[in-house]
Amino acid sequence: MTNPIMIILQIVVLLLVAGIVGITLALNVKSEGLGAAITGASDTYRGAVGVEEQKRQLLSRLCYTFVGVSFAFAILQTWL
Repeated sequence: MTNPIMIILQIVVLLLVAGIVGITLALNVKSEGLGAAITGASDTYRGAVGVEEQKRQLLSRLCYTFVGVSFAFAILQTWL
């Protein structure tokens, strides 16, 4: 029988992935190309103003959370 904690972590990982994809597609990177959208690189030395900067910060937080939850999932999967 599958552990309920593992099911919850799988759902959280799927939601994080959907959020990462959605935010990445919503970024305004018309002149910078897809590579800049994925890596967050920019030709300007100043951060984007307003909503775009908030999207980038949210994307970075989602990515860090994804790494942490995925690590916890992998550790728990070996122990449970």
